Amino acid sequence: MTAWPRLLGTYTILLAASGSLALSGCSGTKETMKQVGDNMGDAAQTAASGAQQAALAPAVNPVIDMLKEGRREIEAGNVDKANLTMARFKPLWERSSPVIEPLAGDKFPAIENAANTIIETFGDQQPDAGPASAAISGLLGPLSSLMGK
Repeated sequence: MTAWPRLLGTYTILLAASGSLALSGCSGTKETMKQVGDNMGDAAQTAASGAQQAALAPAVNPVIDMLKEGRREIEAGNVDKANLTMARFKPLWERSSPVIEPLAGDKFPAIENAANTIIETFGDQQPDAGPASAAISGLLGPLSSLMGK
């Protein structure tokens, strides 16, 4: 039974010491807590980014695949075939963009502008290789960046 008062006394001293550190604003403690908070924020941001990319993948990956296919065909000199491939772009974009828009945030206007350039470039007539390649690259870059690729 004699250990109990000693243990209670030790607990009281520890409690008083921690209280005085908190009241005195120990800068080391504040800095440590700030670092812990920053690290937790970084972890949350990384998790949110991973979740965002997972949500975007079903909408963005088919678009990226089509763009890469069109680019390969242009680079191989098959502009006719690239034009046939890219003729499917508009309906694909119309299905994908509603998913991409809210997740892309402030990047979406540039992405949408690049998508519209592709639709215009591969519209009614077959484009030349240079403008066709530039239009594809104009959207492929931002979408790949959005996906972290």
